[in-house]
Order: sequence, then C-alpha cells, then structure tokens
Amino acid sequence: MRMLWSLLLVLGITGVASCNQDTKTTVTPAGRGARGEACQARNDCKSGLACVNGTCSKNDFDISVNAMHCDRIECEEDKDCCGDRPREAPAKCADRISVCLTPTVGDCTAVTCTADSQCGAGVCPAGTCSFGGGTCEEDADCGADVCDTTTSYCTLSGSYCTSDASCLGQATCGYRSCDCTNPDYNPADPICVDPDCDDVCTLRCDDELCVPDTSCDDDDDCIGSVADICEDDRCVECVENDDCSDSDEECINNVCEKPCEENEECPLFHACEDGECVERGCGSDTECILAAGRAGGGYEDPRMYECLASETDEDMHVCKLPCENDAGCASSEVCSDGYCVFIGCKTDEECRAYFGIENEETSDAKPYITKAVCRK
Repeated sequence: MRMLWSLLLVLGITGVASCNQDTKTTVTPAGRGARGEACQARNDCKSGLACVNGTCSKNDFDISVNAMHCDRIECEEDKDCCGDRPREAPAKCADRISVCLTPTVGDCTAVTCTADSQCGAGVCPAGTCSFGGGTCEEDADCGADVCDTTTSYCTLSGSYCTSDASCLGQATCGYRSCDCTNPDYNPADPICVDPDCDDVCTLRCDDELCVPDTSCDDDDDCIGSVADICEDDRCVECVENDDCSDSDEECINNVCEKPCEENEECPLFHACEDGECVERGCGSDTECILAAGRAGGGYEDPRMYECLASETDEDMHVCKLPCENDAGCASSEVCSDGYCVFIGCKTDEECRAYFGIENEETSDAKPYITKAVCRK
C-alpha cells in the first residue's frame, strides 16, 4: 500500500510539471506572410515587414532626406510667356471693349433727372410736355392752355371756356430719366472680329510662373472682369467700401468681403480679427484630435495628433501626425525624428519625376516649356 501511494505522488508531480511547461509554450506561425499577403498583426509578417491595413508591407525604406526642394519654372521674364505674340493690342483696338462689350456706360443709373449732371456718365434726355405735345427740358418749354376770349375755347385742349380757370393752365415737363446707353456700343463694328485684337498675350511672369496679366493704365483696361478698377497699375475689385455693390461688404485688400464678427465664421484654425479671418494655427493637441476625428479618413487614430511648432514659422503651431516608421507617411515622405518629412531632391530630374512633367509641347498660346529645378 505504501508503494502504491508513492507511485501516485510521483505521477501527480510529473503531471503538474508537464502543465507548467505547456503554459509557457509560444505558438509560432508555420510560415510568416511575405510582402502583399494578408495579416492581422506584425507577427504574421516576415522580418522587416509590418501589418499595414491588413497587408504585409515594408515599413522602413533606406531613403535619406535632402535639404533641397523642387520648384516649377515656366519663365524668367514676361516675354517667355508670350513668345512672338504681342503683349499689347494695336492702337486701332483701343476702344474695342467699349464698342463691342459695353452696352451701357458706367457710373449711371436710370433714375428721374432734370439735368445731365445727375446721370454720371449718362445723359438726361429731353422730356415730354404733360399735354399739348412737344419735347422739353423745363416747364417753360411747354405751352399754356388758356381761354381765348375771342372764340371762348381753350387754346390747347379746345374745351369751351369763360376764363383761364376753365382750361388746363401751364403744361409741365416730365418723363425724364437718365439714359445710360453707351453711344459707342456697336457689336457689328468690324473691330469686334478683328484678329489683330484677339491675338494678344495676356500673360506675365510672376514668381517664375506665367499668370494672367492684371496690369492696367486706366479703368477701361479692366472692363469685362470683376476686378474692374485700375489701382496702382493693377486691376482690382475695390479701393474703398463704396466700390462694393453689397452694402454689407467692405473692401479688404482690394476684395469685397463681408467682415466677420465671430471666429465661427472663419475656417478651422483661423480667428476673426478686425473683421478679417486670419490664420492662428492650433492651440492644443485636443483641438487637433477633435478636428481630425471629425474630418475622418485615413487609418491612423486621430488621438495621435499633436499641436507642434511649424517648420516655417516658429510662432505658428500646426497639427502633426507622429510616425513610427516610413510606412506611416505619404509616398514622397519618410519618418524622420518621429514625424513625416518630404524626402527632398538632389537633381532636377528627380523634381521632374515629382511634378510629372513630361511630353511638353509648345504652341502659340503656350510658347514656354515647363521645367523643374532642385534648389535650396
């Protein structure tokens, strides 16, 4: 009996030891996933790969960051944007906008008037007498209906009368309103289809890019666009508040805008200051988190966002998404010091690839070739 109890004790101790060994066993996948294969966790992928969006992907790239950036270049001077096309129309085209596109004169409203001075650039035409016919500019130009004592009939109305009181009396001059018609307007004029007036280059070189030319000598050069006022040799929408058609708008930086009163009228990360929305940046990590959560999209948790100083303006803070590896950044970025940064460039050809500049051709309308340069 004593030997039986000893045997059972030995078997029990052996079983406990076996169970302890089983709980420490780690199950390793028979084969880890290669790049592009499905996964649920990092351990599902081969070494050097991470599980990104359910797929085994390379998470770090041997790419160095260069302190150079890419610029798009189209011109060095205005002539580069125009080629052989003239930048100014011939003298015969000087009044073309007025003749072809301006049916009414500016600074004129069709209101009741008694003189040209009330009609701005328009005119106050002759009126019509209230009775008796005829045109007039004032009451004195109209006749008076009085009683002809010889015939006993009114001189204008022809009614029987015994005295002037029986007649209509002095006719008045009325029906005068400002005529805002442009006397030069004639869309059938040959100048309206003259090709010499159309083949004019309206581009200029601004910061190495060809942009629409808004230069002007006077307001007539700006007719036909919203920016119809010439100020400091540039067409602008307004110079003062009275230039804005909406009474609620003000002229801010030569643009008619309705002044803001509350921050809520501005985009996120902007504040209303003196009636204008100005960028202020983020104020806290929480603000970034809540804004990113509302925007949605992406696979990163919005709670990872941080409000940090901008790389270009230390007084401005912007929302940044930390990264652990290159896989968490855009295709043209790598993870550097915990944040995604542009990889930069070393050659112009690298920038050409970045901008996708290819198959460039010149034409009369586009005589320049767009180029890419890598520079500091």
